[in-house]
Amino acid sequence: MNRIILISHNRLAEGMKRAVEMIAGPQANLECLGLMPGEQPDALIDSFKQTIQPEQNIIILADIVGGSMCNAAMALLPLPNVRIIGGMNLALVLEVVLATPQTEAEIQHVIESASQNMHEVQLVANQEQEEDFF
Repeated sequence: MNRIILISHNRLAEGMKRAVEMIAGPQANLECLGLMPGEQPDALIDSFKQTIQPEQNIIILADIVGGSMCNAAMALLPLPNVRIIGGMNLALVLEVVLATPQTEAEIQHVIESASQNMHEVQLVANQEQEEDFF
């Protein structure tokens, strides 16, 4: 069984889950965990750790590499069935949900694929259309 866990500061993970399910439909294996003001990231991760079963493949997507939630989740890396990917964005979450990567190569592929979706959006005039306009 695969579990995909979105972790973030505040409700970003919750919003990301809702956005993914708006596009891809309900996802039984997609969960979210947000650090709210006054909470401790280590306590949230420790609580989550209690739910991990050895037969589960866990992919954790964190909002910020080096952020408090990502750093706290690193305590789970000694478990052989846990992987963490930092720098969560909607393209990455969709890739992980739809492809359910298992191997190191598959994880690298979804990271590369999601990163290719990052571009500055610009308006570019089409010279041919402008000349035909009048």
